[in-house]
Amino acid sequence: MNIQRKLSRIGIEKIEELDKKDVNYLAHYMANRITRTFHVLDDSYNEILAKLLNCKMYYARITENLSKVNYVYEDDCIYIDENVNIYEPNEQLFHELIHYLQVVKKTNGKIKQIGLCNFGDFSVNGLGLNEALVQYMSSKLMDRDKQRVTIYGLELKTISPDSYPVLTNLMEQLIYLLGEEQIILASLSIKNNFDDLYYNTFEEKGNYIIKSFDKVLDLKNKLLEAKEGTYKKEPVDVIEETIKKVYLDTQKVLMTKYFDKIVTLLSSIEEVDFYSEKFLNYNKILGLVQNNSDEVLDYYEEYKGNIIPKFDKQLMKISKNKGKNTLSTYNNKVGRIFKKIISRFGTNN
Repeated sequence: MNIQRKLSRIGIEKIEELDKKDVNYLAHYMANRITRTFHVLDDSYNEILAKLLNCKMYYARITENLSKVNYVYEDDCIYIDENVNIYEPNEQLFHELIHYLQVVKKTNGKIKQIGLCNFGDFSVNGLGLNEALVQYMSSKLMDRDKQRVTIYGLELKTISPDSYPVLTNLMEQLIYLLGEEQIILASLSIKNNFDDLYYNTFEEKGNYIIKSFDKVLDLKNKLLEAKEGTYKKEPVDVIEETIKKVYLDTQKVLMTKYFDKIVTLLSSIEEVDFYSEKFLNYNKILGLVQNNSDEVLDYYEEYKGNIIPKFDKQLMKISKNKGKNTLSTYNNKVGRIFKKIISRFGTNN
């Protein structure tokens, strides 16, 4: 598609290119902020800065229903609404600059990858997962605190209450489980072990989780179209209910698959203590059903009754392997785990 026709169709009217002084400012500001926020990117500072300095940016008139900053991958340029002050922190600007940094192209110039999103010959995979990660990163660059939000019949906490809160909350759960460093490196296609870590952990459920992120993003787009009257196959309430169901199912898979897998890999008493504590704290980040929190918490309690004995069994196995001298340590650890359970959740399951 001709780029001018593309811009016109989506509601962007190019005005003028940013001068070098402004591009230089944005490049240095973004490179400094992203490496200061995500220290794992420190060694990539020069690479990030060099790429940003070569970014083509334009002021534009942008229609009201469109984001005020847009990265258009067809011409590899960023378009900034004429009323945006580039010298103030701007989440939308951070978001699109990250997208620009994510692009990896094939030798023929076609896009191969944008962060966690892979472009095949006939399909795009991981769009929702990547959008969730970029929104998470943008919110952290804005130094946002977690807030509680109610949406689609859900109650959840996220650092992005206004943009993609459902996806961002799921991303925050994924990061809680796997850690932040490898996924941040993967977000910019810097050498990392995220794919191995992800698929070794979630195994056959790995693709299901990615497709669930994609599905939530697709449903979100359909919901916007339904509210505008351009999508009429399903009413708004049905789409919102489907988003809620996909979210709750994905949340369950993340929790159960992770802890079922990790408990079998523990090889020290300290690891058992750490990961049992991790599980006991997981309920703090779970999204709940609005006006019916027991629906999620009851499931958590039920799963707790299944996973804690597995931690106990693994602890006994480790202690036996290490010999009788660790028996007293084992007993102390078991007692501590169950004291935590009783103090936090009571004796009723």
